Amino acid sequence: MKNTADTHKAICIAGAHRSGTSMLTRLLHACGLYLGPESALMPPQADNPEGFWEHLGFVAINDELLNGLGGAWDLPPRIDENFKDSRLDPLRMKAKLLIEGFDSARVWGWKDPRNSLTLPFWLNVLPGLKTLIMVRNPLEAAHSMRERNGTSYSFGLRLWEIYNRRVIEAVDEKDRLVTHYDSFFRDAESELRRIVRFVGLPDTEVCKAAALVSGRRRHTHFTIDAVIDTGASAEIIELYRGLIAEASARDKTQMAKAPSARRLKSDEAELLPGSVSRVNGFVPTKGKLRN
Repeated sequence: MKNTADTHKAICIAGAHRSGTSMLTRLLHACGLYLGPESALMPPQADNPEGFWEHLGFVAINDELLNGLGGAWDLPPRIDENFKDSRLDPLRMKAKLLIEGFDSARVWGWKDPRNSLTLPFWLNVLPGLKTLIMVRNPLEAAHSMRERNGTSYSFGLRLWEIYNRRVIEAVDEKDRLVTHYDSFFRDAESELRRIVRFVGLPDTEVCKAAALVSGRRRHTHFTIDAVIDTGASAEIIELYRGLIAEASARDKTQMAKAPSARRLKSDEAELLPGSVSRVNGFVPTKGKLRN
């Protein structure tokens, strides 16, 4: 297998569920990011009619990995799990064989929200891996998950926190780029140009790709004040503020001044079961949502 660490051509796309990772991956695919053969991608479904853009092989490995650690996408494994453990060697071999199929691509990547939980595993398999982190307002993500899965706002917010905290803590700032869902509805072209520079794609298709963003697909819009009003934990609010600051930074100077999301530790238990809900009863109803 070729040394991907030398070329930095492998891109991992992560972020909490219902945060816009599918939209981001679709745009990058339009810019030339190779995701594998179309037959290997998860087909569109009613809850994602424009496609998930997930390679079924990577999703299967992530699911098997989480299951082997006693977890799942909605039950994150313990934070102190050892992803270098020898019992994961068969999965590492399976991952390396899958990656070999991308050797001919100049820039390739894969998207799966579960990457947020399993990134230490992939960093071990692919040293030098670059990571794109898609961030969305936690209340919007929780609302979307509630609409799709019937989960509570408390569960959705807690899962959002764990996913974002895990991925930020797993990867160094120099090897990641945080982008905010809102940016694509303000100036998709500028944000996409910033991203393709980071991943090493040409910008020749950026304008055409940015035109794929449709405001009609955005059903809800919450501000950070709405998150505060729900009674979300201070840890969630501060983590979100740190991620917003990092997503807004455009150069190293701004990055140095931005509050580091990585330093914002939570004093709560990492596991979802038994966690105490701090979300109060007031969450805006559909009629009060901003469209």
